[in-house]
Amino acid sequence: MSSSELNVLTPCLHIIGNIVTGTDYQTQMAIDAGMLNVLPQLLTHPKFPIQKEAAWALSIVAAESCQHIQRLIACSMLPPLVALLKNGEFKVQKEAVWTVANFITGGTIDQLIHLVYSGVLEPLVNLLTIQDTKIVITILDVLSFILQAVEKLSEKENLCLLIEEIGGIDKIEALQIHENPQVALTALNIIESHFCEGEESVQYYQLWTKIMNS
Repeated sequence: MSSSELNVLTPCLHIIGNIVTGTDYQTQMAIDAGMLNVLPQLLTHPKFPIQKEAAWALSIVAAESCQHIQRLIACSMLPPLVALLKNGEFKVQKEAVWTVANFITGGTIDQLIHLVYSGVLEPLVNLLTIQDTKIVITILDVLSFILQAVEKLSEKENLCLLIEEIGGIDKIEALQIHENPQVALTALNIIESHFCEGEESVQYYQLWTKIMNS
């Protein structure tokens, strides 16, 4: 996987990705063999198909145990992941979004907070304007999960302020009148549960209902 020859690197990377789709034991074997030592440089490879394969492999490891997630953090995977979310080709960004989604569902609360303060929120929020409905829903689910996870922590207020500062509230509010009902309802629930006063929430719901029934 450290080869400069694409005809060697590409199949090796794909094989490793297939191995980590197996059991936790098989994933651990790939990690023990040094997989995480080379993934960061592959995430920043000049060829975007390599970035995509590397992000795919990373997303699979992130879907495993919190112990594997901690290894990802220890091996400095988050900075290149954030960079891909910001500047990667769209297909690479999609893989990076799935990595974040897998990370938050399997990680501990401390790992989740570490992810947030790595800078992942701003590129996620910026991707809320894309046309890919599935990815938009996934990002909204990620934001909802994070907000719920920190509900009882002192981090909740800081997180809400951070989302507001990066333009997240405006983008989520705009999605409340999205043509896709699932997008609209998910956005509505986030605003209603975490950012909105009751009267304003009712107004958004009435507007959404009117549009959906027209």
